[in-house]
Amino acid sequence: MNTLKGRTSMTVSAEKRAYRSIINLIISGQFRPGDFLLETEIAEKLGMSRTPVGKALTMLVSEGFLNKMPKKGCYIPLPTPEDAEQVFFARKAVESQAAASAALHATEKEIQQLKEVLSKDHEALASGSKDTYSSANEEFHLGIAKASHNQYLEKWVRNIFWRSNIYVFYFDSFYKGKEFSVPQKTPMQHATIIKAIADRDPKKAAQLMEEHIQWTYENLLMKY
Repeated sequence: MNTLKGRTSMTVSAEKRAYRSIINLIISGQFRPGDFLLETEIAEKLGMSRTPVGKALTMLVSEGFLNKMPKKGCYIPLPTPEDAEQVFFARKAVESQAAASAALHATEKEIQQLKEVLSKDHEALASGSKDTYSSANEEFHLGIAKASHNQYLEKWVRNIFWRSNIYVFYFDSFYKGKEFSVPQKTPMQHATIIKAIADRDPKKAAQLMEEHIQWTYENLLMKY
């Protein structure tokens, strides 16, 4: 029984490593919109077996980060202005309600975990680490979704969050290696949202989250 549990744990760990590593390959620019992510090629790049890589790719498809074409595999969707507008509009609608629900239902432990993410925000800006910034941003947004204690909001937030990251990774100056003009304001915005949640103010939390996502959209995309 213990051996079985150990193998299950190792399998899950391998899937998580493959999942994060695939995202890092995209962040680093090794793949571009329209590129197919072939299971065999990814497995070779990561020095892993095909099984965890295949499961990680399937997860990224289910979350909306990748698309899948029958008989051809997974690929990074091509960004369009129309899709971007719809994606960020949906993010505002869903994540603002997740923040409001978190203000009502988050545990003290969950609020403390959100506060700890802020140090990663500052660390990422200080070090220029794209992976640290991406990971911290993921923990913040998906952490609030989890703290909403609403399984449907959590599922929708995860899906729309990853879809929007196609635009974040390819338009954000931080990820493109230019001046970090967009993320520098992020830690402050994250902090005010967390404070509203900690203050148990759902209306304020929803408003601040909506403003944060709108600000991201305008700074990333409306100038293109």
